[in-house]
Amino acid sequence: MSDKKTDKGILVRKVQFEFPKNFKPYWNPAKPVLSQLANGASMLLPYMEPFIIDSIRKATKHISDPALLEEAKAWMGQEAQHFKQHRRFNEVLIAKGYPQLREREKQMEREYQELGKRSLKYQVAYTAGFEVMALSIAHMLIEQRKHFFGEADRPVASMWLWHLIEEIEHKNLAFDVYQHLYGGHWYRAYGILCALIHMMGLIRGTYIVLLKADGLWGKWKTRWTIKKIAFRLFVSFLPRTIRYAMPGHHPSHVANPEWMKEWVALFDKGEVGLTKLDTTKMSLSPKEMLPAQ
Repeated sequence: MSDKKTDKGILVRKVQFEFPKNFKPYWNPAKPVLSQLANGASMLLPYMEPFIIDSIRKATKHISDPALLEEAKAWMGQEAQHFKQHRRFNEVLIAKGYPQLREREKQMEREYQELGKRSLKYQVAYTAGFEVMALSIAHMLIEQRKHFFGEADRPVASMWLWHLIEEIEHKNLAFDVYQHLYGGHWYRAYGILCALIHMMGLIRGTYIVLLKADGLWGKWKTRWTIKKIAFRLFVSFLPRTIRYAMPGHHPSHVANPEWMKEWVALFDKGEVGLTKLDTTKMSLSPKEMLPAQ
C-alpha cells in the first residue's frame, strides 16, 4: 500500500492508539450514556467495515477508470485501518466486564455475511449510503467536538476524531464507484435508507446490552439522556443526509472543516501527539490541543 496521497488526497495512515490499563468504559466520565452509545457504534465497525471493503473490492473488478481504481484501493486501506483500531478498542472494552458482547459480535457477523450474498449493486449502494451518513455525522461531531469529546479519555477521543477526519477525506469514493458501475440516483438513495435503518438497529441493540450490564437500561434518566442525544444527533445529521441524498448532489461539494485541514497538516508534518490530544482544550485548534512535551 502506498504511503503517498492519491490525487484526491486519500492517505492510508497507520495510526496506533494506546488504551491504558486503567481504561474505563465510560471514557467520557461526565457522560456515561453517551460513552456507551459510542461504544455500541464501535462494536459494529469490525463487521460493517469489512463488508463495505469487500463490496468495493468486488466492484474494482468492473472499474475501467485507472484513477478511480487507485482511489478505491486507498479507500479500502483507510477503512481497514479503522476497523483494526476499533477492534483493539473493543477487546479492551469487553475485557472490562462485558462478555455479553460476544453474542452481539456473532449476530453482527451473521448479518453482514447475509448482506454479502445480495447483489453487488445492493452492496455498493449500501456502502455509498454509509458514506453519506458518515460524511454527515463526521461534520457534525467535529463541529460539536467539545460537547461529545470534551474532558474525555485522550486516546479514545483522538481515535474517533482520526476516524471522522478520514471519513470526510474519502467522502465520495463509494459514490463515484456506484455512479461508475450503475449510474442513476434512486437506487443509490435507497442504499442510504437501507444502511441507516440496518446500522442504527445494530448499534441500538448493542448499547442496550451495555446499559443493561451497567444497570442503567430502563431508568428514566437513561431514556431521557438517550432522547436528548438522539435529538442533538438527528437535528444536524438528518438534514445534512437528506441534502446530500438529493439528485444532482456530489459529496465533493461539501467543504472540509478547517479543524480537519489543520489536523491533516499536522499529521503530514509527522506530529505524533495527534493520538492523544488534550481533550480539556477541545474547542481549540489541533495544534493547541497537542500534549505538552
